[in-house]
Amino acid sequence: MRVTWWMGVVGLCLLAAMAEAGDLQRGRDLYDSRCSFCHGTSGKGDGPAGAALQPKPTNFSDPAFWKSRSPEMIRLLIVNGKPGTAMVPFGQSLKPPEIDDLMAYLETFK
Repeated sequence: MRVTWWMGVVGLCLLAAMAEAGDLQRGRDLYDSRCSFCHGTSGKGDGPAGAALQPKPTNFSDPAFWKSRSPEMIRLLIVNGKPGTAMVPFGQSLKPPEIDDLMAYLETFK
């Protein structure tokens, strides 16, 4: 069978969709240990450290946040951090499956 470029694109899309299906409980555990200090337990950007930060941490419960960012953009922010903010990169400390788990949990704040 001859593989065409569009078959490769479809395959990559399927792999991406499968990769994004993370474990909610593991994602919650990661969020609680790595993110809630700034973003708050309810994801509203109101964690104990968040009060002192400028700019303020992202409010994951804000619908505007979800409308303006794709899952790929959010993943890149987790991996690379966000320059000019307190958001540090987690790409070296979290494995891709852990990022999938964290992404799955972040979706619960929508």
